[in-house]
Amino acid sequence: MTVVVAVLNRKGGVAKTSLTKDLGYALVATGLRVLQVGLDPQSSLEVLAGLGFDTPPQRTVARLLLPEEFPEEPIEEMVHATPWAADLVPASKALATAERALGDSGRGGANQRLRRGLERLGVQERYEVVLIDCPPGMTPLTMNALVAASHVLVPTPLDFLSVAGLAVLTETVEEVREYDNPELRYLGIVGTQVDARTRHAREVRAQLEELFGEHAGGTLCRTTIRQTTRVRDAHAAHLAVAQLHPEHPVSQDYRDLAAELIVRARLSTPLEVTR
Repeated sequence: MTVVVAVLNRKGGVAKTSLTKDLGYALVATGLRVLQVGLDPQSSLEVLAGLGFDTPPQRTVARLLLPEEFPEEPIEEMVHATPWAADLVPASKALATAERALGDSGRGGANQRLRRGLERLGVQERYEVVLIDCPPGMTPLTMNALVAASHVLVPTPLDFLSVAGLAVLTETVEEVREYDNPELRYLGIVGTQVDARTRHAREVRAQLEELFGEHAGGTLCRTTIRQTTRVRDAHAAHLAVAQLHPEHPVSQDYRDLAAELIVRARLSTPLEVTR
């Protein structure tokens, strides 16, 4: 069974795209086949992959969302290789137009489009993991991701305002589970951009443990992703941090997170996960 993960936070600037990229590489390193789906019109993941903003719409996720607009285009042409070894169905600047089109009268199943598109692409046969890089906010694109997903992964910095926003996010996930996708589950909440030396970060982590730790359902991941300038270096090189700096502690953070999420999702891996 393919695990389809919506990487989601209502706020921007929480390292969502970095997490998608570097977690994808860490999962591939265990032998898993990973597809990443760009669903953010800002196209940050696509820029990091070297595709830019101008990929033709028929070779992007727009082809999955609006198949009636591209009836003659082979669906496989939208899958691109990335420098970090995962496959990618990219976003582009055309995604904003596709999002508006989903609201047109006469288009049925607006929130089901991504799920049906992934079925047509045959992800269940081709991949063990799909990571969806969601836009910030709760947009129609985000709703498509939540309806298509089996799991939600929430990256959050350890600061007060970011944690305060989790309450609204969890309400939305519960509503989607109630009315649109009863199989939806949390894969985890993971702290990102963490500087454990600060008192504030330690206090926020303790608050998250109280709200989402083992005694409160166990949604909170044990692993956190520390803050480092090596992330910017990796972005500039169009690589995962672990490709550029394999021995750096943040690279180990991603390997640890991959190992933890593999257990949570009950995935079988061809290779032993390095801890």
